[in-house]
Amino acid sequence: MNKYAVINLKTDPALKEQAARTAEKLGVSVSAILNNELRRFVAEQSVAFELPEVPNEKTEEFLSRSATEIQSGDYYTFDSNQQALEFLRSETR
Repeated sequence: MNKYAVINLKTDPALKEQAARTAEKLGVSVSAILNNELRRFVAEQSVAFELPEVPNEKTEEFLSRSATEIQSGDYYTFDSNQQALEFLRSETR
């Protein structure tokens, strides 16, 4: 009886190549990485699918405008919450 079981995995060829290069840099095999992830999955009984947060077009515009304002020093600072609230009240009148 074989000590190991074989898992066939379908993945994007580019991802496989990137994983192999990264594993080689770290001095481990792709099999070791996948086994580690399977052990974590069993131990934690959960899986996390993390996607990078990418802002939508409107949010990206606001972030870009904010970055420009911050770089130019065009922003307000407050020493207290009360001071900030007073500023907001005066701006909304």
